[in-house]
Order: sequence, then C-alpha cells, then structure tokens
Amino acid sequence: MSFIEWTEEMSVKAPVLDGHHRMIIDCLNQLHPLLETKGDGADIRAVMAKLEDFVLLHFAEEEREMKQAGFPDWRAHKDLHDRMYDVVFSLKSDIERGKVLDARHLFDLLNDWLVTHILGEDQKYVPFIAGHDHQPVAQWRRSNGKDV
Repeated sequence: MSFIEWTEEMSVKAPVLDGHHRMIIDCLNQLHPLLETKGDGADIRAVMAKLEDFVLLHFAEEEREMKQAGFPDWRAHKDLHDRMYDVVFSLKSDIERGKVLDARHLFDLLNDWLVTHILGEDQKYVPFIAGHDHQPVAQWRRSNGKDV
C-alpha cells in the first residue's frame, strides 16, 4: 500500500493534469521508504531528479490551462509554482552536492508543498478548466522570465 493514496477529492477534472498529480504523488511514495535509508543517497537523488523534471512539465501545462480557461488568479498560482520549484531545485542541488539532508524533513516539506497544493490551491481553478480541451505544452517559464 502506498503512503499517499490518490483520491477523487484530489481530481481537478482534467485527465492530463490529474495524471501529473498522480506522478507527483508517486514520487512522494517512492521517497517515503527511503526515509530510514542509510547510504549514499543515490535513490533519493534519483527521485528528486525525476520530481524536478516532472514538476517543471506539470507547471507549464497547468499554467497554460489556467490562462486559456480564464482563471483570474493564474498569476498568483504561478508565483506559488515558482516558489515550489525553488524548494525542489534547492533540495535537489543540496543532495547533488553531497549535503546530508534529513529525509523525513525532505518528505514532510515536499508532501506539504505538493499534496496540500493539489488539495487546496489547485481546486480553485477546477470550475474554470472542467471540460476544457487540454493540449500539452513542453516548456515552463518562471515568473522572472528565466527558463529553467
């Protein structure tokens, strides 16, 4: 059984975005058993790299959907994405530089940012995108204009 189970309550009524959210939850579920792992952290680095790449793709898709559907608070939501990405990137960078991180803290932080975001902030745009025709994009841009 997974540590975090997908529930219908998490759905944003957009199959592609729901699939992304499920992948993010899958990354958290992969990270959870590593909490007590003692070793070089290769598994944690692999999960964090996957999470970073996937979060970038997801943010691009979600932001595009919000804009196209006319969600009025899409810019504020994008700012949340930028801050969330900064946390993920910083943690991944620390791990790659060999910094020993508290895996429990890492998991709790990511769980709070990602799952709480899905259940809270993402639900605000559901009435705007429900039933909207979704065409995927491939690049995410930060609010400061820099590509990552």
